[in-house]
Amino acid sequence: MNRDLSDLPGEGEQRDPVADFFARERADIRDLPAGTDRWESIVTEAQRPVRHHWFPYLAGAAAVVVVGGVIWGTGHGPGTDQAADPASSTASVATVTTTATGTPSAQPTATDSPSSAPSTVATTGPFLTPTSFDLVSMTNAGGKHVYALGSASCPKGECTVVIGSDDDGASWTTHASLTSLTSPGPRATPAGPDQVVGIRFANPEVGFVYGSTTMRTVDGGRSWRPMDVGGRTVLSVETDGSTVWMVTAAKCQRADAAGARGCSGLDVRSLDVTSSAPQQTEALDLPEPVESAWLSMDGADAYVSVSYLDPSTHTPPRRVSGKPVTLARPGGCQELGGLWVWGTANRKGGLVAVCQIGDANGSYGVATSSDRGATWSEARIARGLGPTQPTGVWLTAVDLDRLVAVSQGLPTSALKSTAVPTLVTSGDGGATWTRPKAAPSGVPDWVGAAGGGLVYAVSGGRSYWVSHDSGTTFEEVPLRR
Repeated sequence: MNRDLSDLPGEGEQRDPVADFFARERADIRDLPAGTDRWESIVTEAQRPVRHHWFPYLAGAAAVVVVGGVIWGTGHGPGTDQAADPASSTASVATVTTTATGTPSAQPTATDSPSSAPSTVATTGPFLTPTSFDLVSMTNAGGKHVYALGSASCPKGECTVVIGSDDDGASWTTHASLTSLTSPGPRATPAGPDQVVGIRFANPEVGFVYGSTTMRTVDGGRSWRPMDVGGRTVLSVETDGSTVWMVTAAKCQRADAAGARGCSGLDVRSLDVTSSAPQQTEALDLPEPVESAWLSMDGADAYVSVSYLDPSTHTPPRRVSGKPVTLARPGGCQELGGLWVWGTANRKGGLVAVCQIGDANGSYGVATSSDRGATWSEARIARGLGPTQPTGVWLTAVDLDRLVAVSQGLPTSALKSTAVPTLVTSGDGGATWTRPKAAPSGVPDWVGAAGGGLVYAVSGGRSYWVSHDSGTTFEEVPLRR
């Protein structure tokens, strides 16, 4: 029977439509057991789409509880609410702008104590123009969810903004304005207070922004809270979706050629994706200062590589997951100089190494391993990567043959880098390198393989570049609504 007809009042019967509405709503209420272990399910339930009844004012009233609305594109950018001071202390207040989705912000999870939830007081501020957004970092969370971190101009000064896409980058919306955070750039060491240099998501809901301040979200980037990393600077974050790995430093400095620079006191930390605070896995006993250090994942395996300003200083890469292992140096690589490894996106156990090779011109060499670094191919010269430089080579590997690299692309502690990175690609394991067709305009900062033939390239501004054929060709994708 048609429910609408059966619900009509009988002859002479007076029905109150408002009472009927609330009666139906009460009938939909489900009892849930109390306790902190229910927080995650409460958050999930709250994120379900709002049911639209024929009382339009109710939908408007529900939106009032959201902390400020934000828009991306069409002449308006992220709204700015309140100033934040998310320092390294867990007592810091995380204040953000959240999207008007009807989802309560900053609800504690099963591993976040309700008492630790940040206190925020929001006041809707003026909108930013989208022209102020400058892309810094990207992450693919799977299921067509992509997130990006950018530097922007807020009414009270420079800030950072998190934007997201649920359709593989076809459209984007602003998720949060982190009004007290700034970014020195994607390849710069985060040495000042409240600086972030990267964003990584373990899944569409849980993600991190990191640098001299590290913050965590459990609701897809709409609300963020400070993460306790012991007051340390986080240089790199990577995850396999289950475990999150971090390289952290006790102290970092940026300076010109005449000043002290680099990082010291490095260690590795990890946490389960459902946890809220990382634990130290091991201290890295390294020569100091370190110019840069980063993680690369091969499935669940996490590897740390390190670069130094002093070309005579070197540290072999180390697998820090499971039973930690220092990797052997491939044949053909010089004993001095950098040695860095990256996992492959499509080949389990596959690693690609870049090192300085025994060549009169000081060239880079490339070696590959199919057994997690237990054995290596002989390093072959890779002239397309240019001469060896302190700014090194950043690489991403689709598999052991298809590689995309940014020469002079490693992070640096220099106040201003004079390096001019170049994007190159190889289809033969690094033997030959060419510029891809329709290569990113501007100076490329970062490349990352995301499985299949998908490769992202970031060069700042209000767009990014994507390749669907392992780096052979790239197309520009604007960050638009």
